[in-house]
Amino acid sequence: MNNEFKLYNKVINYNRYIRKYVVNNIPNIHRDLRIHMLDENYNMIKCLYKSEYSKGNIRIKNITDMYITICMLDFITSELMEIDCKNKKHLIKSVELLTEIKNMTYAWKKSIDDKEKNK
Repeated sequence: MNNEFKLYNKVINYNRYIRKYVVNNIPNIHRDLRIHMLDENYNMIKCLYKSEYSKGNIRIKNITDMYITICMLDFITSELMEIDCKNKKHLIKSVELLTEIKNMTYAWKKSIDDKEKNK
């Protein structure tokens, strides 16, 4: 994948950040949230790759799936904020990173939709 693709770089940075600062600090009692967070994170990366290498309606579907995955990551992060007070600083930073990804994904989908309407 093109390393100049800004969304790709943001997703990879988010992946590294949550693995280093968020996932490792989730208490074992909330292991289910850790597993779901990692699963959704990998799903987001998978959807990004699928979107990059597909065209037309399939690309739009993959971008939509990626957006839904981002919303799930947002939900999991909000759940973690409710239960884990000592990790809040890193969780807030992860939300900021995820918000950038969410905005870029939405803009990508909107630009494709606009191109389709102009045809």
